[in-house]
Amino acid sequence: MVLTGDSITDQISPYLKWILGRFADVERRHFAGTALCDWFADRGGDLGFENLEEWSPHVYVVDHGGNALTPCMADADGKPLRGEAYEEKYLADSERLVDLAARTDSRVLFVDQPVSRGDLVSGTHPVFRTMPERHPGGNVRFLSTWASVSPGGRFLQSALCEAVEPGCIDGTGELRSPPPYGHLEALGAWRYAKAIAEEFVAAGWVDATIVDLSDRAMP
Repeated sequence: MVLTGDSITDQISPYLKWILGRFADVERRHFAGTALCDWFADRGGDLGFENLEEWSPHVYVVDHGGNALTPCMADADGKPLRGEAYEEKYLADSERLVDLAARTDSRVLFVDQPVSRGDLVSGTHPVFRTMPERHPGGNVRFLSTWASVSPGGRFLQSALCEAVEPGCIDGTGELRSPPPYGHLEALGAWRYAKAIAEEFVAAGWVDATIVDLSDRAMP
């Protein structure tokens, strides 16, 4: 599996590896502040997606929230892309990755990050949610994490939880980091990663027994 994304992805990665690590190798292509275009060979060099073709990944998990902080997301004047140009760039890069994945019959899961403070949707939301319609057939899917971390598309700081869940203290846990930022706390990162694993099962990409956590102690 290839996991690509930004700082949110940095936070969920340990939990996703814990859930799937007994059965899957997870290649890291995520780092805080990066955009999807940072992980193609023309920017990422040896870490470029193109170099994974011989490995034939089972699935690419695309978890970018929409950063435009790096040169590949800048216009001719070096300013961050905005508006229509911004969406067109993320769409072009998403299509580029789907084309690469198709060469090895790899699957692609586009993940919509939870809303931020002020109930603002992720920058990639308008693009990622359209990808399955653009590529019907089942190898390209979309997962919204809203149900797990921001139900109803509303920002949620904390939630009731089970004692076995990370970060749960006396039945309550923090989903998101304190103001002003909206990163994840342990409970939010765990639920986010679990949602991705459950989507693999729903898609028929892995057997349900692989993500069965009933007989495993939490890290």
